[in-house]
Amino acid sequence: MNDTIGTAIRLRRRALGITQAGLARLAGLDQPAVSRLESGSRLPPLPVLERVADVLGLRLTIALEPVTAPQGAPRSPGRR
Repeated sequence: MNDTIGTAIRLRRRALGITQAGLARLAGLDQPAVSRLESGSRLPPLPVLERVADVLGLRLTIALEPVTAPQGAPRSPGRR
C-alpha cells in the first residue's frame, strides 16, 4: 500500500513540475521525508499525507476491504 501512495504522489508531483525539494517546502517537510514517502519505505502520519495531498491537489481516500472471519467467529457483534 505504501508504494501505491508513493507512486501516486510522485506521478502527481512530476505532472505539476514540482521537485521533491519544492514539495517538501510547500508541505512543511524536508526533502528526505518526501523521498521516503515516494519510495514507500514507511507510511507517514495522516496529517503529513493530508498536507501533501492538499499541496498536490489530490483527494485523500482510505479503502477498507472485508476480511474473512475465522471459522466459528460471530458474523456481527451480538450475533452467535
